[in-house]
Parts: sequence; C-alpha cells; structure tokens
Amino acid sequence: MSRAERVERAVEIATAIRLAAAAVEDRQAAGRLGRAERLVLRDVGPSVPKRRAAALLGISVTALQRWIATGRLPVVRRPGGREEVDAAALLDLLEEVRRLREDEGMTRGAVARAFRTLAVRGLPRRKLRPNESPQALRGSYLLSTPGERLREAAELSYAATALLRHGARRRARETDAA
Repeated sequence: MSRAERVERAVEIATAIRLAAAAVEDRQAAGRLGRAERLVLRDVGPSVPKRRAAALLGISVTALQRWIATGRLPVVRRPGGREEVDAAALLDLLEEVRRLREDEGMTRGAVARAFRTLAVRGLPRRKLRPNESPQALRGSYLLSTPGERLREAAELSYAATALLRHGARRRARETDAA
C-alpha cells in the first residue's frame, strides 16, 4: 500500500471517528474517540496529496485546485516543492461535507456550503506563508477581519515564544557543555 493510499484510508477513519464523537453524548467516550482520532492522524502527517484529497471530498482535482487558488483551502509544501492539502483543514472540511451529504442529503454544492459553514467558526485556518510579496500580504490584510488578524497575531506570538524558549534551552545546554 502506497503512502497516498495509507493517508487516504487514515483520513477516512479519522473522519468516521470524528463524526461518531460528535454524536456521542458521553464526554468520556467522546474523549476516547478524540484520542483514537489523534492516533490515526499520526499516520497522515501534515498533508494529503491533492488527488487523494479530491477523491475524499468527491470533487475533481481541478475543482480542488480552484479552492486552493482562492485561498480557502490551505496547502503545505513538501520537500521538493510539491504542494499538498493541509491535513487538519481537509479533515475539518471533510467532516462538514460528510455531515451535509449524510444528514441533509446534499448531492451538489456540499463543498461550497461546507466552506461557508466552516467560515463562521474561523475554519479552515489560513496557514502563514513565508516569502509573500508585500502586495500579497497587504491584500490578505485588507480581506481579513479584525478577529482573523487577532488570531494570526496570537499565533505569531506563540511561535515567537516557542522559538525563544528553544533558543534559550539550546544556549543553556551549550553553556553547560563548555
């Protein structure tokens, strides 16, 4: 079984677990299902190949590319420069699409409606992309809401703090070794 097939299967399982956890009223059981989901997602990694993501969503790769081009679905760059769909964003989207198709019987437009539904909750979260031009950054800023800007600032603050902490630990180890 190839990596892409394993990833597709793991995402299918994680989605089924997530939908089951949402239907369970017992908090302890839901917590166990959440843990099972996290264990399964370890096999997925940070990204899913575009062809597999499109198959999971039941759309064409071209349609998936359009959602990516509009910035609605974040991507991750793999070594070698290949882009793949962000696994966390895909799982959020897939959960909502499955809910719409199974609970509401939607056959057409489920992905677009899922994006609108998720946008209310601030999902899928936009990934910070380094090396964007100033014009692209300004455009993103003007299209964002104050809440999105605050969330992004908090993420940057958390990342900077984590990097500083890591650097301080490294310097302390180097000092101790000397």
